[in-house]
Amino acid sequence: MAADRALPEDFHALYDAGVRNARGTAPPAAPAPGSPGHLRMDAQLGDLEVDYDQATALPNRIARRAPAAGLSGEAGASPEETVQRFVTEHGDLWRLSEADAQGVTIVSVSGRGLRTVQLVQRADGLEVFNSEATAAIGPDGDVMSVAGQFFPGAAQAAGARAATMTTRFTTAEEAIAVAAFDLTGVEYPATAFTGTSTAGAARAENAEGAETGDTAGGGYRFYRFTEPTGTEPTSSEPIDTQSAGTDPAGAGRPALEREVRVKDVLFPLGQEQFTPGYYLELWIEGFPAFSYVIDALGEPEVLFRKNLRADAAFTYRVFNTGDALFRPEDGPAPGSPHPTGRPDGFQAPTIPDRLVTLESLLPGAPWLPEGASTTRGNNCIAYADVRAPDGSSSGDVDGRATRARTFDHAYDHARPASDPTNLQASLVGMFFHVNWLHDRWYEAGFDEAAGNAQQVNLTGAGLGGDPILAEGNDFSGTDNANMQTPADGASPRMQMYEFRGVAPLPSRTSNFDALITYHELGHYITNRLVGNATGLANQQGRAMGEGWGDFFAITMTSQATDDFGTGAFPAGGWTDLTPTFTDNYYFSIRRYPYSADLGKNPLTFKHISNGVVLPAGPPRRPHSGGPNSEVHNAGEVWCAALWEVFVNLVAAHGHAEAERRVLEYVVGGLKLTPGMPTFTLARDGIVTAVAALNPGDLGAVWRGFAKRGLGAGAVSPPSTSTSLAGVVESFSTP
Repeated sequence: MAADRALPEDFHALYDAGVRNARGTAPPAAPAPGSPGHLRMDAQLGDLEVDYDQATALPNRIARRAPAAGLSGEAGASPEETVQRFVTEHGDLWRLSEADAQGVTIVSVSGRGLRTVQLVQRADGLEVFNSEATAAIGPDGDVMSVAGQFFPGAAQAAGARAATMTTRFTTAEEAIAVAAFDLTGVEYPATAFTGTSTAGAARAENAEGAETGDTAGGGYRFYRFTEPTGTEPTSSEPIDTQSAGTDPAGAGRPALEREVRVKDVLFPLGQEQFTPGYYLELWIEGFPAFSYVIDALGEPEVLFRKNLRADAAFTYRVFNTGDALFRPEDGPAPGSPHPTGRPDGFQAPTIPDRLVTLESLLPGAPWLPEGASTTRGNNCIAYADVRAPDGSSSGDVDGRATRARTFDHAYDHARPASDPTNLQASLVGMFFHVNWLHDRWYEAGFDEAAGNAQQVNLTGAGLGGDPILAEGNDFSGTDNANMQTPADGASPRMQMYEFRGVAPLPSRTSNFDALITYHELGHYITNRLVGNATGLANQQGRAMGEGWGDFFAITMTSQATDDFGTGAFPAGGWTDLTPTFTDNYYFSIRRYPYSADLGKNPLTFKHISNGVVLPAGPPRRPHSGGPNSEVHNAGEVWCAALWEVFVNLVAAHGHAEAERRVLEYVVGGLKLTPGMPTFTLARDGIVTAVAALNPGDLGAVWRGFAKRGLGAGAVSPPSTSTSLAGVVESFSTP
């Protein structure tokens, strides 16, 4: 990254009081308690629950208190018909005009796990930004909940937009240049951006032997930057070209790693006011990926900014349990749950790897095509990104087969992670882990229609051309990992780093540490399912993103023989050893291990709020710090609550069935979580999924949430809060 340059903060003009006051679109001090549609439907049903977005005063979750009860009382011939009719007949829930309601269109239908219909609002051909919503279909075929919001006045604003364009209309090229300067502090001439027909990055990094997917769908256009000759960049500060990378012409600008993906949107400003804008995604060498919306009317102002990065039948030789599901071990030296349940410096011994043979966990969806010789598949492209620039380029290393249909590389723990054979072994492990979790999530409902990452979408739903780029031993850092997740149709990028460890022990790699990999993949699924990479832009959303990541890590590496009642489950272990910290297998990098035992993990809902003192009894990780509201700290509370839910399901159904169910519940709940969510809104999404799929599990699920203070009467802080003050705990169930 450019020397001494702080990254810009996430920003959303609709949720910024200063911007809205300046534009005259601030909400009234006391918005009406209910929309006309809310009052009418509540009078009919008597048990309607409507949550309102505090910034827009619009409903962002609609359901009934009775589990799995329908909202309209009538099921159509198909989920699509049922949902479309509901929006048409009940658009006044969001104060929509008839023209607004007609602009709400179906994007996809997912029938795996929880049946859902995804919708988006359009006006005059423009997508209304942040208008994604998901309707859940109950067992009787009726709509049982809608999560997300639609914006009244969009149709009228779109129809009048040509007349409102006064002095100038910002071009897409100018918008990209504004965003690039906002991110880097370096000027990029707008005239040097030129449109292309398809995404070059997706073509260049496609899967081995696979056809190119739909990379230009979803209303996107693509732009390439070509350095103009004889120009020198101007900057708000010096550039560290060693770390940032430069453009090919050598002018000193950080190079663009991918073509810029752009689409036209209509951006809501509140109070039925809108402005046309450009949504775009920037991947610039030396900087995290960012998404932007730039105002297209008048001066090209930044309306939205989000850092897309969240930190931290072939035969494969991998660290694997060898069970019927080919379940990965935690890593090369698994130690979860902690064998003594005390922070006593335990270090787990290494285990032997094993050869496992499979095509995939899904019929007809192989991880690799026939004849493949590298780890470049339909779901994942795994390689070692050992030198600049970021991304697959000359000098980087693919995982390679040792013979036909076999990847047999043995890891030598006496040698460093960068050893060529060790690097191959860890790349194969990383490829295996990404594909394995892809298939488990697919079975639970994270399929093409829901926006998963695949080069070719075999069902034809969603956007293809976006396999996960898994970059092992990435040159750009050490002792960490991260995931950067753009919207559907562009590849997420997972960067896994080498951990330097403790001399004289050799370095260790996060490449095939399943706990780290699954945490990072957790950022990808949560960002895709909540607002298509724009929904988790608030403090609670980012915190829950960390918590979901930890939850997937510890749940998907748990085993039937584990002690779920009192066991201590760290979110990492093998890579976390340092010269001054030897309780890596107890705490990992969190303040407490995850455990259903409150004597080991005492966190409850109130502990997301700044100023609340942590309990004095249970051992806490040394060197842990930061306020309670810091996203990793607050995320621990969310994971702790989800873990309680899982533990209760294990007690009721056994490990294998509990794991299958909890995946369906959490994936379904993510689909029903609106943008800018609170903890209780995300909880309600999960509860709604349970009510639709297996209402008999509602008691176990509610008891899990209630044990950590997220019971039926809990109240979250405002969705825009950064201190996360205002928590009201509840330990009761409905």
